[in-house]
Amino acid sequence: SISLNIELKADEEKTISFTLGSSYNDKENYDLVKKYSELNNCLSELKKVKRFWKDTLEKIQIETIDKSFDYVINGWYLYQTISSRIFAKASFSKTIGILNYKELLEDAMNLVTINEEFTRNQILENSKHQFVEGEVLHWWNEKNHYGLRSRFKDDYLWLIYTVIHYIKITNDYSILNEKTPYVIGENLSDYEIEKGIIFNYSENKDTILNHCLKSLELAITSLGSNKLPLFGSGDSNELMTKVGVKGKGESAFLGFFIYNIINEFSNIIKKANKNIDYSSFLEFNTKLKENLNKKAWDGDYFIRAIFDNGDKLGSTESSECKIDLLSQSFAIISEVANKEQIKSILTSVEDELVDNNIKVIKDFTMPFKKSLNIPGKIMNYPEKFSNNGGQTTKYTSFYLLALIKVGYYDRAYQYFQMINPINRSDKKEKIDKYQIEPYVLSENISAAEAFLGQGSFSWLTGAASWFYRIGIEEILGFHKNGNILKLEPKIPIAWDNFKLTYKYLNTTYKIEVIKSEKEALEIDGKNQISNKIELTNDKKVHKIKLFIKK
Repeated sequence: SISLNIELKADEEKTISFTLGSSYNDKENYDLVKKYSELNNCLSELKKVKRFWKDTLEKIQIETIDKSFDYVINGWYLYQTISSRIFAKASFSKTIGILNYKELLEDAMNLVTINEEFTRNQILENSKHQFVEGEVLHWWNEKNHYGLRSRFKDDYLWLIYTVIHYIKITNDYSILNEKTPYVIGENLSDYEIEKGIIFNYSENKDTILNHCLKSLELAITSLGSNKLPLFGSGDSNELMTKVGVKGKGESAFLGFFIYNIINEFSNIIKKANKNIDYSSFLEFNTKLKENLNKKAWDGDYFIRAIFDNGDKLGSTESSECKIDLLSQSFAIISEVANKEQIKSILTSVEDELVDNNIKVIKDFTMPFKKSLNIPGKIMNYPEKFSNNGGQTTKYTSFYLLALIKVGYYDRAYQYFQMINPINRSDKKEKIDKYQIEPYVLSENISAAEAFLGQGSFSWLTGAASWFYRIGIEEILGFHKNGNILKLEPKIPIAWDNFKLTYKYLNTTYKIEVIKSEKEALEIDGKNQISNKIELTNDKKVHKIKLFIKK
């Protein structure tokens, strides 16, 4: 603690600065102490910090009839993501102090509309932590070159997933030609699931395109007896560590994820490099879709996975974890599920996983308690608490994406606002139940009897960036592709209009979306034939009106 006795005369004012810090060496520490011993330097730095946040958070500002939606989109979700996940790697409840491969890419990908350069740099940085075999370090510490080599099966796919979204937003295909090294380190033996290793970087460099192709080739060759992707020591849920620990378990979720990636990435390859034959990927996808429908469809919904011993996880036959949200969401997002399956999936999810009374969307039901097939660390959590049958807020964002994809806009918005921490804290009885800050998303919300609706692990959640992206891109329909902006709002029925201000470099675009009997686009009072807006940095203020049908 720091304490200081201060005496003030009447009307006297004093400004005091405290300096806390830790740098990489004594000289840098000394220089910083000397610099910030001058109060003017402290005040100057504080101005820079405030300017950074103002420029970052105010790049897109909205005004709707729902103020709680405005608050989280106009600052809080961005601030939560950047301050805790990107800068601090910490929260009040936990400090990770390491760089997690997947989490870095998720946050970077979802912020590309705000900061393209940050996303680009993160893709390049992550690619350097891929082994030549295609797999990646699960996490690492750059200072001492220490990282975890593991058998997680989804990590390396997030590089491709992020590249896809980055190119969609920026139209920057040049990133595929950027070259970065591979990481070099000790291999896992046949009997090892994971281990910490000292790593270095290869002298040879390869293109980002080839980095992505190596990951994709590894994914399509890592299949089990049912021709579904291997589960490994984790397929997204890091607590399901034993489902495929013996190397035979398979993941339905990964099947949907890979199917989605191949379809999207093939389109990018087609446009970026006509010399690459991607037909084998498309052929793989055709067979994968057949296998998912034959082996993973359970009658009313898709299973989550298959254990090493061949038993199903997330099935009507399961006594615990009978239906899993992640598989259902990506079955829809990936377009593997057909229309009849989608209807059945949504009915099952709404009946089994959505609890409107406590305002929770559960990861799965029933929680793990006595299962003979031990799924891993997740079984150590209390029933319906945290990841064991409670709500993992990041996973709910995928369900919202699925709902919006198939046209359930009102329902998606309802759940977006149900999870909004402001709406969970607007009355005293709600505050007493939720017990988490009303301006940041919590990682989990409990469905356990003794802790109904209680949040846990706020700030460092991974959910805020996904919810920001859903708000901006999916609900408000702000779709940017290079210097072309296309507005495709999917707003709730109750809204008649909304306003959005976008700062494009030194130019401001003031956009108003209005429900009308006609569809039209006006730019600075002039009607447009196209519904696309060409962004130009002419340092002016442009007024745009988009009329959409009621």
